[in-house]
Amino acid sequence: MKKNILFIGLLFIFGFLQGQPDFNAKNTARFGINRAFFGSGDITGPGIYLEYSCSLNDYFALTPRIMSAYAHRKSDGYFDLASSFGASLSVRITPFPNFFSRLKFDFGGLYHKFIKTWGETGQKTEYDEYISSYTIYYKEELFGLIGSLNVNVIDTKKIEMGLRFDMLTSFTEGYFNCDSWQTGVYFGLKF
Repeated sequence: MKKNILFIGLLFIFGFLQGQPDFNAKNTARFGINRAFFGSGDITGPGIYLEYSCSLNDYFALTPRIMSAYAHRKSDGYFDLASSFGASLSVRITPFPNFFSRLKFDFGGLYHKFIKTWGETGQKTEYDEYISSYTIYYKEELFGLIGSLNVNVIDTKKIEMGLRFDMLTSFTEGYFNCDSWQTGVYFGLKF
């Protein structure tokens, strides 16, 4: 009797598992080019990122990413430089996989190293080098959150291309600060 109940239970479980619909989500590797706006100094510059998206099901994917951005500005005898290198781990959410699978949101944690330098440009030497008497430099290692909106413009079985809007924040001195806004394009391969 126990063997019959066990056999019927196993048939029920395997029948239930076999009856689940197949999902066609794919893993994706993306490369993107951004325009980064640094809130510190209000300067903009180019940025790049590389990410891998591992699908868990039709709705969710786990997405690690590495990214880097740089910006500079020189005006009226002053200069301002900012650069960052970061890594994030986020959950990609596709809220409407059956109706509009091109729309995706990312939410996750972020670590980034931020370097900022600004000061007076100073006099130019005979070797085209600037000598500055007043320069400030600081470096921070920050933890924060990242949020992204992704819209695939081209979405086929093998490739995807689209637009991305990112917000990078950090938690410093008890407050969340918006460190950078980034917007750009990406190219991805599905496999």
